[in-house]
Amino acid sequence: MPILSVRDLFLHYRTRKGVVRAVDGVSFNLEHGQSIALVGESGSGKTSTASAILRMLPRNVAKYEGVVEVDGKNLMELENEEFRTQVRWRLISMVFQGAMNALSPMIRVGYQVAEPLMIHMDAAKDEALAKAEAAMESVGLPRYTVNRFPHELSGGMKQRVVIAMALVMRPSIVILDEPTSALDVMTQANIMNLLKQLKEDEGLSYIFITHDLGLASDLADHVAIMYAGEIDEIGPADHVFVHPKHPYTGRLLASVPRLRSEDAPEFIPGAPPDLTRPPPGCRFHLRCPVAFEKCGWVAEEFVDRLRLLQMTAQGKEGFPRFNEVEARGTQMVVLRTDSDSPETLAASFAEFVKSGRETNPFLKSVRSVDAKTKAVAVTLHEGAPPPLIGEEWRAACWLVQEATAHDTIPA
Repeated sequence: MPILSVRDLFLHYRTRKGVVRAVDGVSFNLEHGQSIALVGESGSGKTSTASAILRMLPRNVAKYEGVVEVDGKNLMELENEEFRTQVRWRLISMVFQGAMNALSPMIRVGYQVAEPLMIHMDAAKDEALAKAEAAMESVGLPRYTVNRFPHELSGGMKQRVVIAMALVMRPSIVILDEPTSALDVMTQANIMNLLKQLKEDEGLSYIFITHDLGLASDLADHVAIMYAGEIDEIGPADHVFVHPKHPYTGRLLASVPRLRSEDAPEFIPGAPPDLTRPPPGCRFHLRCPVAFEKCGWVAEEFVDRLRLLQMTAQGKEGFPRFNEVEARGTQMVVLRTDSDSPETLAASFAEFVKSGRETNPFLKSVRSVDAKTKAVAVTLHEGAPPPLIGEEWRAACWLVQEATAHDTIPA
């Protein structure tokens, strides 16, 4: 049985712009003594997933539901006070991003490390400070550090203090939120070595939140690739990093500089979607180089791409001549022209779609082109969110499902 099981976890925020679907059906397991890395771009929902697990919620929560089990016990069934006293810092603790922001500048660091013991375990001050000294010594800090203020410590020392704070109550699971993001390379390496040593000595289980693929490959046993509030791929780190199944994972890996390669890093065009209005189907399809029919194109997106293409290609050979284009519902686009008959425009547009599908992937969404009395109706394929396909190593991509049927995996 896994030490932590997260199933169908949702966390949505209410904003003036609309409901932000920050965590949208996330599921994964964490085994005893192992670590899983949540990897993805900024805004993909990694920290919100950690907040949902630890139930550290802001006031503007619109939806919070799912199953979070620790050793078979569903924590979502606990009342807030029960969760605070029985789970937070006792079973699950967190190393927050930015050590300086996590420490009060007005209080000596030893007292800040000892504070959870006094609050959650009713420990006496002297006893708590003694345990704080031992915790700080276990992370490589001298005992006299307990009497220092945060501004008297280096960046690496402050990060070790925050790690000691997370470990002082000896939890089984530690969430690491970008624990080395503000550190220089040498300090970063020392902190990573410390985390690996603590994992081996204490049998800790980690949830490691990062956008650094190199660090994820160094610490994690399993990796979950997050995009737009969802997990796109999850599996053993040595499989995912070597032979990625999902196109987004492949693009992330291609963006990392290689020491022994002359190939320049590749960037991912575009930007993550607005999570108040996430695209239907696969949420990566707007940026995906291999998007096709099932990926989820809708008429409004199709019209925007077609108008943009019209601005650069109008008048060129092979580009259809039309004066108006509009979306009708979600799966139909209407074209009109003053210069040609609907039949002529339908024929030229169908040929344009056939010849331009590889250079303009959004054209793959066209199911049919039909001439009507005064216009041309372009009908799009209906898209659907792809499920996570596979068993131990899974990916959410329709291409993976098609490849699985032929016992192959797309590059």
